[in-house]
Amino acid sequence: MTTNPSALTTWLARPEADRLAWNNFRTAAAGVIAQVDTDLQQHLHIGYTDVDALIHLSVADEHTLRMAVLARSVSRSPSALTRLVDRLEERGLVARTRHSPTDVSVTLTDDGLDLIAEAAPRILNLVDQIFWAPLTTSERDALAAICLKLLQAEPPDC
Repeated sequence: MTTNPSALTTWLARPEADRLAWNNFRTAAAGVIAQVDTDLQQHLHIGYTDVDALIHLSVADEHTLRMAVLARSVSRSPSALTRLVDRLEERGLVARTRHSPTDVSVTLTDDGLDLIAEAAPRILNLVDQIFWAPLTTSERDALAAICLKLLQAEPPDC
């Protein structure tokens, strides 16, 4: 009888440098996003994920995206995105257009654009302070290249 290694055993079998790189990456990313989220909640009463959706809409053609496209853009399940859009729509930041029972578009409103105009400088200032400032120019270039490589990688078949 063959036994499968546990997840912990498999994780611990990875080189320590791999484990450290992954843990540091996710902890650093989560920490930056948490600080941005806290600032946005405190000053604009909106969360980072909501602003992220607004930003994706702001750069889309006619400030509009299909729900499915927006869900992928902000890494949310369809049901989580529906709740997010509900919040944004209640605040008048977006408007929905139903094309069919399953085909819905979301459009950024003028109030949504105004909110982004307030949020963007706050986000950029924090990102400059807590993300970019500690890095040298060559470290920034290396990080950008690494992230681009990861984004271009083929997703695994699951």
